[in-house]
Amino acid sequence: MALATPLEAVRVDCGSTTDFGAIWRSVFRDLGSPLAEEWRANALDPEEVRYLFQQLNKRALVVIDELDRVEDDEGLSLLSDTVKTLSDHSVPVTLMFVRVADSVEALLGEHGSIVRSIVQVRMPRMPQVELGATLDKACERATIRIEPAPRDAVVRHAEGLPHFVHLLGLHAAQNAVQDDRKLIEARDLARAVGRAVDSHSVLSEYQRATQSPQPGHLFEEALLACAFAPRNELGFFRAGDVREPLSIILGREMIIPNFQRHLNELSGPNRGFALQKAGVPRHWLYRFANPILQPYVKLRGIAKGVITEDLRAQLQSQQEAGDEPTLFNHTDQPSGA
Repeated sequence: MALATPLEAVRVDCGSTTDFGAIWRSVFRDLGSPLAEEWRANALDPEEVRYLFQQLNKRALVVIDELDRVEDDEGLSLLSDTVKTLSDHSVPVTLMFVRVADSVEALLGEHGSIVRSIVQVRMPRMPQVELGATLDKACERATIRIEPAPRDAVVRHAEGLPHFVHLLGLHAAQNAVQDDRKLIEARDLARAVGRAVDSHSVLSEYQRATQSPQPGHLFEEALLACAFAPRNELGFFRAGDVREPLSIILGREMIIPNFQRHLNELSGPNRGFALQKAGVPRHWLYRFANPILQPYVKLRGIAKGVITEDLRAQLQSQQEAGDEPTLFNHTDQPSGA
């Protein structure tokens, strides 16, 4: 019996200047296409991509990573056309697009005819048990142990993102080792949180969102309240969901008109679009445009002493109680919000 043709896989990492032609020139170069040089000086289009794959006569898996960094809208549309022509001609190639997006439309734009050719694979946040296992495995390999309390805190701070497990675990372990200890303690994690927020890559993003020359502004507090706001499965919350955590943080009762302006500005260009705004007037939905920023904001509040452990527990309990798939049942939106 003849063996199936082996599958050859290639990966392309996209950047802000990546265009349609650059993606496919990299793909065919890595696949060893004899025609790659011939097409190098030409502007590739979807039909030419199909032709080159057919001439290769091999099964291929093409992973196009960080597609959300591509700013070429025309290129994204051409990728949709490429999916369609490869499918229509039964070309033995699988395209895997990796991007932060909620739907195929957000990934490649509107192109109804390719829906049957695409399977969406969602990547939810990791459950706490898996985050804990990740930390345990790292400690085992480093021949270091971690006490239960800081272990649980690392997992909780991570908010389902393994990035923060690695970051906080690394800094905490370094603190312990520098003190000539093989056991990570609560004091090591406290120092790790401070190091993480002061050196993290989103620090400038946070500063742009929260700094203001106006005395008495609430941008830091408002963004912190957004981080603790109950949200739906896609991460969205309403202005009404920010009211209670903001009231807890400030220690006084807040109403939506007190901070609606802050939400609007945090969703705009002057503050780097820290929040993504969706929906319609009087029913706006918000969420963090950069998922990493949301747990970072919490960590910063803890590191700077704005959030005590008791206050964090109160806010976290309030948030978890409101996290539901059908969260949006508030009727306290002000007129014109």
